[in-house]
Amino acid sequence: MRWGRFPASGGASLRWAHLAGAPGTGPAVNCVLVGGFSEFIEKYFETMRDLAQRGVSVWCLDWRGQGGSERDTALPSRPLARAFDTDAKDLAAFTEEMLPRDGRRLLTAHSMGGAIALVALHKNPGLVDAAVLSAPMLKIEAGIPRTAARVFAWLATTLGFAKAFIPGTGPWRFNERLTPETSPTSHDPERCLIQRTWFEAQPRLRVDGPTFGWLNAAFKVTDRFGSKGYLEHITTPILMGSAGRERFVSPRKHRRAAKRLPHCRLIEFPTAKHELFLEADNYRSVWFAEIDAFLAAHFNIEAS
Repeated sequence: MRWGRFPASGGASLRWAHLAGAPGTGPAVNCVLVGGFSEFIEKYFETMRDLAQRGVSVWCLDWRGQGGSERDTALPSRPLARAFDTDAKDLAAFTEEMLPRDGRRLLTAHSMGGAIALVALHKNPGLVDAAVLSAPMLKIEAGIPRTAARVFAWLATTLGFAKAFIPGTGPWRFNERLTPETSPTSHDPERCLIQRTWFEAQPRLRVDGPTFGWLNAAFKVTDRFGSKGYLEHITTPILMGSAGRERFVSPRKHRRAAKRLPHCRLIEFPTAKHELFLEADNYRSVWFAEIDAFLAAHFNIEAS
């Protein structure tokens, strides 16, 4: 694993890690891998390894305010209102500057990262040759009616409470009751604990619960995906995975988006939880089998 810093716009320093792909007989494939809300590179070590074993060279990037990338000095673990267009600009710049130009390009993204990936693909046609999106954030499951949640988030932000936590959340704390049964992200007894374990061991990686400012910005960016012509403009071939037991994003929006995206294959896992890359092996193996078929079709890579 090789680590580095990427100088993004505005002087921000973003952390990245690179794992070279195993030598293969097919064309070189270079991948940018990005996670979701509160995630970090270390959480994707296993996924990076699995892609590298398939001959894909992987660059994993931490978003601003997460992982080892630059954070707010006053509230370093507080998720402030995201500038999603800036994130998309960071992703595009990183892809163009860090990935070799003599190979094919793959973008792999999860949840919030999937939303940013779609913004980047809309703004930068031809940025990559294909994309894999795991449970992309096309609509947020807020736990209350969407209209009420939007109004509440907008009003709190307008009144100066953008940095306040939304009800039911707060600073990160160790959850001793986290199990495969209680986890909202994975059925796997080890993978469901990965984020908690890293946050406990490395406090600098921690991210607290969402704030009104973050939620308000997230509503605004997901609104774009419902506008006429937005998704239809994205011609990049996409493999989209959707979990059925969701607590964070809308599987129904995944089905609608897959019909509107010109070149999208949707794979649904009705009983899986949110994090397909960190799910139990019975789900994860099927998900990677679909990725293998996708890589074979678009990059001429055969699974080892």
